[in-house]
Amino acid sequence: MARHLLWLLPIVALAACGSRAGGAGAPSSPALPPTVSAPATLLPDGTVPWVDEPAGEREFSLPPPARRVDPNAKPCLAGDLRGELTQWTAPGNSGEPGVPQREPPKLIGYARVANTGQQTCRLHGEVDTRLRDRTGELKIGYSRNVNDEAEQRVTIVPPGESADLRLDWSAPFCAPHDGSLELEITLPENGGKLRAPITATSVPPCGRPSETHPEITSFLASSVFDEPSRETAMDSPLAALTATIEPVPTAKPGDLVTFHVRLTNPTAAAIPLDPGPGYLQERFSQGTAELRAINDSGLYRLNCRPVRSIPAHGTIRFAMGVHIPTELTADRALTVTWRLTAPKLASGPWANLTLTAA
Repeated sequence: MARHLLWLLPIVALAACGSRAGGAGAPSSPALPPTVSAPATLLPDGTVPWVDEPAGEREFSLPPPARRVDPNAKPCLAGDLRGELTQWTAPGNSGEPGVPQREPPKLIGYARVANTGQQTCRLHGEVDTRLRDRTGELKIGYSRNVNDEAEQRVTIVPPGESADLRLDWSAPFCAPHDGSLELEITLPENGGKLRAPITATSVPPCGRPSETHPEITSFLASSVFDEPSRETAMDSPLAALTATIEPVPTAKPGDLVTFHVRLTNPTAAAIPLDPGPGYLQERFSQGTAELRAINDSGLYRLNCRPVRSIPAHGTIRFAMGVHIPTELTADRALTVTWRLTAPKLASGPWANLTLTAA
């Protein structure tokens, strides 16, 4: 998870919806941010007020499986690995027949790298990744999207096992390319360069006449290697909720903008907010030849002090806040993606808000 976007407020003893505070005498977890001060009241129009309350990195995740550990593992070498990227997905697009699909601002893919050698090895540190065709490196922007937790992660890869590398590829992709694409992955700890073919055929849309905004370019952002995800049964009742965002057309760079998310329960039974969920808030803006793309996120606790459930066939309106990056120049668009998150919630209700810098 990326670094938090907003600052913590003062510490108090009041427990909030979404906190994981223990009972009397229970030791507190040093990994979780403190609960902040906020009254359990609604605004005059019935809206749930926004509370700036960042959550812990894994506060709303299931306990992670034990990671592989091998203190004797040496850095992985390109000659002992085989990689491939088989699929790109668009955030929020289900791919289901009959469901309208949105033109994606970016694609997300995972390059899977298998250890074909005879020794267990490790992958630890930032990864520089480039796109290539048969003529060489594509002329797009490249960046790395790595937070503190990811920088410290050590991924052990025994022989025959794999590791995944997340890649975010943003629109507009208007660069010419010749033939099939592949990744050139510079492995951490001087492990060499690994070529990984891309068998997926999707690419981000061009989405604009190149002569209109020639300064706008596509970016490929790489994370760090991690163990492949493992399937877990998901059965949260929150999956039935839908989310919509009320539009906010413009914003000034550096401003804290208030927007509103409506959570709607289409079912015939109330859906509890206890234990309280959180939400992931992502900020994205296309980069240019001179400016890097904005591509970050933060995890927060939902303020459900005044409400403990979403009523049957009802809607609750939540106020939210987002800081507009100071580098968002005039007429540059910022997409804010909001998604509910909770343990055993595989794909929470989500919605997008697009703002244009004034």
